[in-house]
Amino acid sequence: MGYRIREIEVESQFCTQVTVEVINRVVPLTLMEAVITECGVEQQRIRKLPALLTMSLCIAMNLFSELSLSFVLVRLVRGTRRLGDISVAELASKGPISRARYRLGVKPLELLFKQVCQPIATPETRGAFAYGMRLVALDGTVEEVADTPQNAVYLGRHHADRGAAAFPQLQAVYLCECGTHAIFDAVFGPCHSAEHSGARRLLRSVTADMLVMRDRGLFSFDQVAGGRQRGAQVLCRLSAALKPRCVERLSDGSYLAYIYPSDHKRRQGVNACWFV
Repeated sequence: MGYRIREIEVESQFCTQVTVEVINRVVPLTLMEAVITECGVEQQRIRKLPALLTMSLCIAMNLFSELSLSFVLVRLVRGTRRLGDISVAELASKGPISRARYRLGVKPLELLFKQVCQPIATPETRGAFAYGMRLVALDGTVEEVADTPQNAVYLGRHHADRGAAAFPQLQAVYLCECGTHAIFDAVFGPCHSAEHSGARRLLRSVTADMLVMRDRGLFSFDQVAGGRQRGAQVLCRLSAALKPRCVERLSDGSYLAYIYPSDHKRRQGVNACWFV
């Protein structure tokens, strides 16, 4: 059985039941320990917030994105019977949480994401397969991030006639399974970075059993050729400016055509891909 992270409403009664044990049913404790060891961030001494609990907090904060981190931590340890001489209020204060997250770093969470977030649909999942292939979609969007000087410098802000955006923003490109909406790979960059560069990196997670759907804004010869080189099929819209050369018309009204990396290659008739 597969799982995916979904935000939980604050009013939901289930949110009162979320504990470290509940998270470990989805993300095994042994896997979290292996990731922490591989990244070399295991603690050298006993701390108030060890790496395992900090990693669980980083997962839970995405379930309760509208709550403060201190409140999320209280939720996690609510079922703990003994905390030694450390009170929950002291444990969940801003300073210890911030220092614990810096100690953990980004790399363990990135590695954990790659281990856990995989396509989860089964042949019985509605809308997940077509023509014997797993349906996945690749698209980009702009996400807002915390308003800090570091984020503003590195990620930037979009500007319009009325001024700069209220928050720094990043350009995200996601590879998502259509039947379950599970995101199983992602690339993030500054808000003014090109979606194409992120989409090119996501080819690493494309497999031969997939039909990759793209919007016309993400079409390029290299993207289609890269997907085909990995054995996958690609489905996307073409810009009206592109004029593929018809090779053969089919009985259903579609036709086979060639697409080319450039007009020069098109005139030469080399390095072409089939297109339907």
